[in-house]
Amino acid sequence: MTKVYVFGHKNPDNDSIVSAAVYADFLNMSEPDDSDVEYIAARLGDVPPETQYVFERFDAVDMLPVLLPEPVAGEVPMKVVLVDHNEYAQSADGIREMEIVEVLDHHRIGDVQTAAPIPFMSLPYGSTATLVTVQYMDTETPLPHWAAAALLSAVLTDTVILKSPTTTAVDHDVVELLAAGVDVDPQEFGMELFKVRSEARPFEPATVLTTDLKEYDKGGKKIAIVQYESATLDPVFDARDKLISEMSSLADKNDWDTFIFMATDIIKEGSELFVAGDVSLANAAFAVDFAGGSQWMPGVLSRKKQVAAAIMDA
Repeated sequence: MTKVYVFGHKNPDNDSIVSAAVYADFLNMSEPDDSDVEYIAARLGDVPPETQYVFERFDAVDMLPVLLPEPVAGEVPMKVVLVDHNEYAQSADGIREMEIVEVLDHHRIGDVQTAAPIPFMSLPYGSTATLVTVQYMDTETPLPHWAAAALLSAVLTDTVILKSPTTTAVDHDVVELLAAGVDVDPQEFGMELFKVRSEARPFEPATVLTTDLKEYDKGGKKIAIVQYESATLDPVFDARDKLISEMSSLADKNDWDTFIFMATDIIKEGSELFVAGDVSLANAAFAVDFAGGSQWMPGVLSRKKQVAAAIMDA
């Protein structure tokens, strides 16, 4: 039996875990009966609390991805499908020695290269879960109840309950379809997910700053961006001094030229951007002064479209 591991980026968020779990299930269902290929959902970090909540609520804990096993030296290269990322810096350690057989993503095209042509789908939807749902729709593959609930949760969290500027008409259609199938109100379900996330653990800078972190490489500069979303940013401001100190330490430790912490208030629909390291890059990207450590950015909800893209262009 040939094993193919399906996984998202390091420091996985809800979309990354859900997309790996459901897409692996889709690929297994799509295989011919006599196939010797097995797709295994994997992950490169802990399961987020809102993801655990959804899989428990819909009786699908056994469908959660497993930790990606360590490659064994001397063996045939591990075959993998990448979801929700296509950049080496965000992928598994040793990814350059693995055989990438497919990519399903909704981010910018990164630096991943392959020796042979592969299926590579990258569409500008609000979440990878939207792409996974479209795959089911286009092929008329039956969508399990647990998968519909998980996909719905991922679209809602990745688009900040359809408020993010990354949200498309397709995302709206998918949410309407999935919510009807699961019989939940998408707005209420989305708020419930963010509440679970924020209440799952106390706000601890050392933990928050390494959760859902993405690294970027632009012209030799290393940039890290973390996004934290909540219905209130009170815990963030209460821990402001400790947060800024921890950011500086992490930037030095990991040789990041610029480290950005994006604290998003889903009610006020904006983000407090904290910057450590080379603040001049952020100053140029957003035309504001981050010398004081942070700035409130109204309407900024998307790391991908409004923060990472601005930094890459600066």
